[in-house]
Amino acid sequence: MAFSAPQRWFADGLPRLTNRLAQFRRWLPTASLVAAALFTTWVVRQFEADPSGPVVSRDEDPDYFIENFTTTVTDTEGYIKRRLSAQRLLHFPDTDSNELTAPHLVLHRRTGTPWHIQSERGWISASGEVVLLLGRVHAWRDNDRGVRVLDIRTRDMRILPSTEYGETDKPVVIRSRGSETRGVAMRAFLRESRVELLSQVTTTYQKRKDDQ
Repeated sequence: MAFSAPQRWFADGLPRLTNRLAQFRRWLPTASLVAAALFTTWVVRQFEADPSGPVVSRDEDPDYFIENFTTTVTDTEGYIKRRLSAQRLLHFPDTDSNELTAPHLVLHRRTGTPWHIQSERGWISASGEVVLLLGRVHAWRDNDRGVRVLDIRTRDMRILPSTEYGETDKPVVIRSRGSETRGVAMRAFLRESRVELLSQVTTTYQKRKDDQ
Protein backbone atom coordinates (compact mmCIF):
# COMPACT_ATOMS: atom_id res chain seq x y z
CA MET A 1 0.00 0.00 0.00
CA ALA A 2 1.18 3.49 -0.83
CA PHE A 3 -0.28 6.75 0.45
CA SER A 4 0.42 10.43 0.35
CA ALA A 5 -0.29 13.22 2.85
CA PRO A 6 -2.74 11.24 5.02
CA GLN A 7 -3.49 14.19 7.29
CA ARG A 8 -7.25 14.19 6.80
CA TRP A 9 -9.25 11.22 5.59
CA PHE A 10 -13.02 11.19 5.10
CA ALA A 11 -15.47 13.36 7.03
CA ASP A 12 -16.55 12.18 10.47
CA GLY A 13 -13.34 10.18 10.87
CA LEU A 14 -14.36 7.50 8.42
CA PRO A 15 -11.15 5.64 7.65
CA ARG A 16 -7.98 5.49 9.67
CA LEU A 17 -4.65 3.93 8.89
CA THR A 18 -3.50 0.68 10.39
CA ASN A 19 0.00 -0.73 10.02
CA ARG A 20 -0.88 -2.60 6.83
CA LEU A 21 -3.81 -0.82 5.17
CA ALA A 22 -6.48 1.83 5.63
CA GLN A 23 -9.56 0.54 7.43
CA PHE A 24 -12.76 2.50 7.11
CA ARG A 25 -14.92 2.66 10.26
CA ARG A 26 -17.97 4.16 8.58
CA TRP A 27 -18.31 5.11 4.94
CA LEU A 28 -21.95 5.07 3.85
CA PRO A 29 -24.26 7.14 6.08
CA THR A 30 -27.94 7.71 5.28
CA ALA A 31 -28.93 11.22 4.12
CA SER A 32 -30.95 13.09 1.51
CA LEU A 33 -30.00 11.95 -2.02
CA VAL A 34 -31.51 14.71 -4.18
CA ALA A 35 -28.39 16.85 -4.57
CA ALA A 36 -26.17 13.78 -4.75
CA ALA A 37 -28.29 12.30 -7.54
CA LEU A 38 -28.00 15.46 -9.63
CA PHE A 39 -24.25 15.62 -9.17
CA THR A 40 -23.67 11.95 -9.87
CA THR A 41 -25.63 12.20 -13.12
CA TRP A 42 -23.21 14.94 -14.15
CA VAL A 43 -20.26 12.77 -13.12
CA VAL A 44 -21.46 9.95 -15.36
CA ARG A 45 -21.76 12.33 -18.30
CA GLN A 46 -18.21 13.56 -17.67
CA PHE A 47 -16.98 9.97 -17.74
CA GLU A 48 -18.88 9.18 -20.95
CA ALA A 49 -17.33 12.22 -22.62
CA ASP A 50 -13.78 11.03 -21.83
CA PRO A 51 -13.58 7.47 -20.44
CA SER A 52 -9.78 7.57 -20.34
CA GLY A 53 -9.54 10.77 -18.32
CA PRO A 54 -10.36 11.59 -14.69
CA VAL A 55 -13.93 10.90 -13.57
CA VAL A 56 -14.47 14.61 -12.83
CA SER A 57 -12.58 17.41 -14.57
CA ARG A 58 -10.72 19.52 -12.01
CA ASP A 59 -7.71 21.75 -11.55
CA GLU A 60 -6.79 20.45 -8.12
CA ASP A 61 -4.60 17.41 -7.55
CA PRO A 62 -5.50 14.66 -5.08
CA ASP A 63 -4.21 15.18 -1.55
CA TYR A 64 -3.70 11.46 -0.86
CA PHE A 65 -4.07 8.05 -2.44
CA ILE A 66 -4.31 4.41 -1.32
CA GLU A 67 -3.34 1.38 -3.36
CA ASN A 68 -4.72 -2.17 -3.07
CA PHE A 69 -7.00 -1.42 -0.15
CA THR A 70 -10.00 -3.18 1.37
CA THR A 71 -12.53 -1.58 3.71
CA THR A 72 -15.18 -3.51 5.64
CA VAL A 73 -18.40 -2.24 7.24
CA THR A 74 -20.08 -4.26 9.99
CA ASP A 75 -23.37 -3.87 11.80
CA THR A 76 -23.77 -3.33 15.55
CA GLU A 77 -23.52 -7.08 16.18
CA GLY A 78 -20.32 -7.47 14.21
CA TYR A 79 -21.78 -9.07 11.09
CA ILE A 80 -20.21 -7.93 7.80
CA LYS A 81 -22.60 -5.68 5.84
CA ARG A 82 -20.40 -4.73 2.89
CA ARG A 83 -16.81 -4.77 1.75
CA LEU A 84 -15.14 -2.53 -0.82
CA SER A 85 -11.76 -3.12 -2.41
CA ALA A 86 -9.96 -1.41 -5.28
CA GLN A 87 -6.58 -1.21 -6.95
CA ARG A 88 -6.34 2.50 -6.23
CA LEU A 89 -8.23 5.30 -4.46
CA LEU A 90 -7.65 9.02 -5.06
CA HIS A 91 -9.10 11.61 -2.68
CA PHE A 92 -9.87 15.11 -3.97
CA PRO A 93 -10.19 17.82 -1.31
CA ASP A 94 -12.16 20.26 -3.52
CA THR A 95 -15.25 18.02 -3.50
CA ASP A 96 -14.17 15.63 -0.71
CA SER A 97 -14.93 12.83 -3.16
CA ASN A 98 -12.97 9.72 -4.09
CA GLU A 99 -12.14 8.04 -7.38
CA LEU A 100 -11.50 4.31 -7.64
CA THR A 101 -9.68 2.06 -10.07
CA ALA A 102 -11.10 -1.46 -10.52
CA PRO A 103 -13.51 -1.37 -7.55
CA HIS A 104 -15.13 -4.55 -6.22
CA LEU A 105 -18.13 -4.10 -3.93
CA VAL A 106 -19.51 -7.05 -1.95
CA LEU A 107 -22.92 -6.74 -0.27
CA HIS A 108 -23.32 -9.35 2.47
CA ARG A 109 -26.52 -10.67 4.01
CA ARG A 110 -27.25 -12.36 7.33
CA THR A 111 -28.68 -15.32 5.42
CA GLY A 112 -27.85 -16.30 1.87
CA THR A 113 -24.88 -15.56 -0.30
CA PRO A 114 -23.54 -12.07 -1.05
CA TRP A 115 -23.82 -9.93 -4.15
CA HIS A 116 -20.58 -9.03 -5.97
CA ILE A 117 -20.31 -5.96 -8.20
CA GLN A 118 -17.18 -5.03 -10.16
CA SER A 119 -16.44 -2.22 -12.60
CA GLU A 120 -13.56 -0.57 -14.42
CA ARG A 121 -13.67 2.61 -12.39
CA GLY A 122 -15.67 4.16 -9.59
CA TRP A 123 -16.54 7.29 -7.64
CA ILE A 124 -17.68 7.81 -4.03
CA SER A 125 -19.54 10.95 -2.99
CA ALA A 126 -18.29 13.09 -0.12
CA SER A 127 -20.92 11.73 2.27
CA GLY A 128 -20.35 8.19 1.05
CA GLU A 129 -24.06 7.72 0.36
CA VAL A 130 -23.62 7.26 -3.41
CA VAL A 131 -21.19 5.01 -5.26
CA LEU A 132 -20.86 5.15 -9.04
CA LEU A 133 -19.48 2.07 -10.77
CA LEU A 134 -18.35 3.26 -14.17
CA GLY A 135 -17.46 1.61 -17.44
CA ARG A 136 -18.19 -2.09 -17.78
CA VAL A 137 -20.12 -3.39 -14.74
CA HIS A 138 -20.44 -7.05 -13.76
CA ALA A 139 -22.77 -8.06 -10.91
CA TRP A 140 -23.39 -11.61 -9.78
CA ARG A 141 -24.57 -13.87 -6.99
CA ASP A 142 -23.69 -17.55 -6.48
CA ASN A 143 -25.49 -20.09 -4.34
CA ASP A 144 -23.86 -21.78 -1.35
CA ARG A 145 -22.44 -24.47 -3.68
CA GLY A 146 -20.67 -21.86 -5.81
CA VAL A 147 -23.10 -22.17 -8.73
CA ARG A 148 -24.00 -18.90 -10.47
CA VAL A 149 -27.61 -17.93 -9.67
CA LEU A 150 -27.73 -14.59 -11.45
CA ASP A 151 -25.25 -12.80 -13.72
CA ILE A 152 -25.76 -9.16 -14.78
CA ARG A 153 -23.73 -7.19 -17.33
CA THR A 154 -24.23 -3.48 -17.92
CA ARG A 155 -22.45 -0.10 -17.73
CA ASP A 156 -22.38 2.95 -15.47
CA MET A 157 -24.37 1.83 -12.44
CA ARG A 158 -25.34 4.00 -9.47
CA ILE A 159 -25.33 2.15 -6.14
CA LEU A 160 -26.85 3.22 -2.80
CA PRO A 161 -25.09 0.72 -0.53
CA SER A 162 -26.99 1.53 2.65
CA THR A 163 -30.24 0.36 1.01
CA GLU A 164 -28.56 -2.09 -1.41
CA TYR A 165 -30.23 -0.41 -4.38
CA GLY A 166 -28.71 -0.01 -7.84
CA GLU A 167 -29.82 1.52 -11.13
CA THR A 168 -28.64 2.23 -14.65
CA ASP A 169 -30.13 3.62 -17.85
CA LYS A 170 -27.79 1.54 -20.05
CA PRO A 171 -28.44 -1.76 -21.87
CA VAL A 172 -28.49 -4.77 -19.54
CA VAL A 173 -27.97 -8.51 -20.03
CA ILE A 174 -29.18 -10.83 -17.26
CA ARG A 175 -28.32 -14.52 -17.36
CA SER A 176 -29.71 -17.18 -15.08
CA ARG A 177 -29.97 -20.92 -15.38
CA GLY A 178 -31.67 -21.66 -18.70
CA SER A 179 -32.50 -18.08 -19.72
CA GLU A 180 -31.04 -14.80 -20.95
CA THR A 181 -32.93 -11.51 -20.63
CA ARG A 182 -31.96 -8.26 -22.33
CA GLY A 183 -33.34 -4.79 -21.81
CA VAL A 184 -32.57 -1.11 -21.40
CA ALA A 185 -32.49 0.56 -17.97
CA MET A 186 -32.59 -1.41 -14.74
CA ARG A 187 -33.57 -1.03 -11.13
CA ALA A 188 -31.97 -3.61 -8.84
CA PHE A 189 -33.24 -4.21 -5.30
CA LEU A 190 -30.32 -6.36 -4.30
CA ARG A 191 -31.39 -6.94 -0.70
CA GLU A 192 -34.47 -8.72 -2.09
CA SER A 193 -32.63 -10.17 -5.12
CA ARG A 194 -35.24 -8.44 -7.30
CA VAL A 195 -34.32 -6.87 -10.64
CA GLU A 196 -36.58 -4.80 -12.90
CA LEU A 197 -35.83 -4.04 -16.57
CA LEU A 198 -37.68 -0.94 -17.72
CA SER A 199 -37.81 -1.11 -21.53
CA GLN A 200 -37.12 -3.18 -24.66
CA VAL A 201 -37.20 -6.42 -22.68
CA THR A 202 -36.68 -9.75 -24.46
CA THR A 203 -36.04 -13.18 -22.94
CA THR A 204 -34.55 -16.27 -24.56
CA TYR A 205 -35.04 -19.67 -22.92
CA GLN A 206 -32.83 -22.69 -23.31
CA LYS A 207 -34.20 -26.17 -22.75
CA ARG A 208 -32.51 -28.07 -19.97
CA LYS A 209 -31.49 -31.66 -20.68
CA ASP A 210 -33.89 -33.02 -18.08
CA ASP A 211 -36.78 -31.21 -19.86
CA GLN A 212 -36.15 -32.95 -23.19
